[in-house]
Amino acid sequence: MAGSVAARELGRRGLRVVLLEKARHPRPKPCGEGLLPHGVAALRAMGLDFSGMPVRGLRYVSPKGVAAETDFPSGQGMVVRRERFDAYLFEQAANTPNVEAIPGTPYDPRRWKARWTVGADGLHSQFHERPGLGARTPTLSRIGLSTHVQGLRIDRERVEVLFHPGGEVYLAPSDGSDALVACLYRRDALPGGADNRERVLHTLRSLTALRDRCGDIVFTTPVLGAGPLGLSVKNPVSDDTLLVGDASGAPDPVTGEGMSLALLSAGPLADAVVSGHPEAYASVRRRLGENAAWLAGWILWASPHEKVVERVIGSLAKHPDLFSKLLEIGTGRRRPRDLGLWDLARLVS
Repeated sequence: MAGSVAARELGRRGLRVVLLEKARHPRPKPCGEGLLPHGVAALRAMGLDFSGMPVRGLRYVSPKGVAAETDFPSGQGMVVRRERFDAYLFEQAANTPNVEAIPGTPYDPRRWKARWTVGADGLHSQFHERPGLGARTPTLSRIGLSTHVQGLRIDRERVEVLFHPGGEVYLAPSDGSDALVACLYRRDALPGGADNRERVLHTLRSLTALRDRCGDIVFTTPVLGAGPLGLSVKNPVSDDTLLVGDASGAPDPVTGEGMSLALLSAGPLADAVVSGHPEAYASVRRRLGENAAWLAGWILWASPHEKVVERVIGSLAKHPDLFSKLLEIGTGRRRPRDLGLWDLARLVS
């Protein structure tokens, strides 16, 4: 996804680009599949008209079933089916002047020589060993499982985040009557089971908030796994190599920010390459990701502590304006310093 968008932006600026995709589309990918409103705006600003499932806001649900909800403060978000979304973006890049898109071909530095190399190969990027990048995974080891199901009643207007002692569950509307299910776990809290389907079923059926919403659950796609979740990259530029997407750093997916960051980064990356000043991209990319990393840090600190989660979500339910402010901070519309002492007092009241 990130590579396709970056290649398209470079091609639109007149640079000759070879886009290599080791897989062939459509192909499955573990993902929470959510675009926050600023990600949708970035997609539209690039002239990309993909149609997904619109969502108006977010709902947090505590282990005891207390719910807080708010609408997105800056328009609608969108849930996208990754196999279709990635195929669409690859096709759009392939149809862009100056871009040669080659599927089923991994990158080999001995074969492909270029003035600039853009690495968009995810959390386990082959470029992370290059000097100066400073890539590292978090000390808190987490993994994710994602799939699509039928037989689960969900709110089809909002993304739901259900907290439990071992992590979180994301529910979102998907194609037709499908529901996206993404389960995030601390590695030491991964439930037992013969396979990942059993783990997902066990988690869904154990949640108080879903007790009356689980029917005969049918999996419509495989359960895919990813981990360790979260990645920090000190500098997304190393000499003639620039990283984009998850390869350039990925906040824990508890923020739902990963795809939006990739879309927002593509234009600044292309501008930096055209100008010959890659350090300009490094500065923009760090700024784009810092608020999501801040919000993820607080959520991950609180998530294992049930009493803290119950209190905070109860406070957000009473103060939806505070919930809205947190979303604005997480998406970069506000700064963390905008959360004042009165806000903090209300957050734990």
